[in-house]
Amino acid sequence: SAGPLDPNTEVVIACPAPYIIFARDLLPTEVTLAGQNSYKVAKGAFTGEISPAMLKDCHASWVILGHSERRQLFNESDELIGEKCAHALAEGLKVIVCIS
Repeated sequence: SAGPLDPNTEVVIACPAPYIIFARDLLPTEVTLAGQNSYKVAKGAFTGEISPAMLKDCHASWVILGHSERRQLFNESDELIGEKCAHALAEGLKVIVCIS
């Protein structure tokens, strides 16, 4: 059995997007969820991308942006990450920004 969570600490779990709803059903309500990425615009034909609105629909309140894997494998620049951050914040998500 798990002990109580410290009410002064926010616990955030960032699981892959397909599992966010599943995780929400399993975890205590005190644990918040994050997406591992989101795109810089709300709508459009961006196959495979996830928008902040989609993350919120899955009950995620956070998103991680600028992870080193995204920077290396997808050549994400500081400029793109800045655009993603601005959009995520404007859409009401909290952002964890990874700085390289």
